[in-house]
Amino acid sequence: MSIQHKLPRSSGSALTILMVLALAIAGCSVNSSPRSEASNASAIPPGAFSATVNYVHDGDTLYLDTGREELKVRLIGIDTPELAGQQRPDAEECYGAEARALLRDFLPEGTQVWALEDREPEDRFGRSLLYVYLDDGTFVNLAMIELGAAEAIKVGLNDQYWPELRDAEDAAHSAQLGMWGAC
Repeated sequence: MSIQHKLPRSSGSALTILMVLALAIAGCSVNSSPRSEASNASAIPPGAFSATVNYVHDGDTLYLDTGREELKVRLIGIDTPELAGQQRPDAEECYGAEARALLRDFLPEGTQVWALEDREPEDRFGRSLLYVYLDDGTFVNLAMIELGAAEAIKVGLNDQYWPELRDAEDAAHSAQLGMWGAC
């Protein structure tokens, strides 16, 4: 991310609630049409595997427990602003804390999710590259972009949902949602 402006700290939960509400009202969500529980299961792509959220590190990185191993996961197709850390205390970018708070609201520890690989299963750092879905069919990678918490990026050959992710960024940017209106 190249966003350099600082955003004053605010309540991440209140911001998240407002953003989710705005998304629901706008009908931008991948699940914007009413569906029954049975049809929501069909929104989970074939080949997805079940996992449990152990920890959300930042807006695009988390840890999942598959029951056999813990995976460090980089969400495919999104890039969120950086957070400051021990290695780089000056790395904090505008909207980094809000992006992490939003992903933590989507994926609290213990949440069961569905994960799907694309063509390249790992990045150069050994992280699993995955698309993540909630039980109700919410496509988390896409939702983060729709809410303006992430940019759409192509990650290697992993481009199965690239057009949808790119279009979601264009819409969020045009509507000045999330970081596009704050930074």
